[in-house]
Amino acid sequence: MGMQQMIKYMEQHEKIYEMMKQCPYEILREWKLTKFKSGTILFSQGDIQDSFYILVEGVADISVIGENGKKYVQSTYHKGDMIGELEIVDRLPFISNVEAVTDVVLMGLKREHFLNWLQLDRNFNEYFIRSILKLQYDILKKEGDNNLYTLHDRVCSYLLRCLPHGQKRAEGIVIQVDKQQLSHQFAVTPRSINRTLSELKKQGVIDLNKQEIIILNAMRLQLELEERNSRA
Repeated sequence: MGMQQMIKYMEQHEKIYEMMKQCPYEILREWKLTKFKSGTILFSQGDIQDSFYILVEGVADISVIGENGKKYVQSTYHKGDMIGELEIVDRLPFISNVEAVTDVVLMGLKREHFLNWLQLDRNFNEYFIRSILKLQYDILKKEGDNNLYTLHDRVCSYLLRCLPHGQKRAEGIVIQVDKQQLSHQFAVTPRSINRTLSELKKQGVIDLNKQEIIILNAMRLQLELEERNSRA
């Protein structure tokens, strides 16, 4: 996979295009594409990497392991998301683990070329700053939500965020996620997740099928969240 494939990714995905549309040729030719299989640990907590990455295919989980050994999924990354942006400038250790949920493809750029890109490309410089600020905002918001909202509310909100990435079928919108993953996502026991999902299933909002959650009624899911918030 070479230059033509990278240009194809840019043309096919708006987020990647907006990031790289003014990337100088001398930087563009330095990018490398790498494939990883589902389940692969791409980067480990504490690793020091010498490259900056963009996820151009697939889905990856960003997680940390607590002192008690429990896995906590902080975020799920999709096409166009940056990996290593917090650590690359000062070559800091990765603060999280990055694991491939599906088969993934990464575009990687060595640190020296990344720093040069920041200097040469005003468009990317501004994009990078906005992305860092948004990431910080999202982290703080999630911490606040964890303290303020019930598990039921957080699961509903999570499923709503996943809707744009789901697969449309006759029975509804299918999200590829298993219960164990949701347990890690919210740092709770699988029993708590099962109880919440069972409630939503009884209400006819979702259906469950192995490692799939099928959204049967997206409007009802939104209303369920709004009704609970209004009673809070």
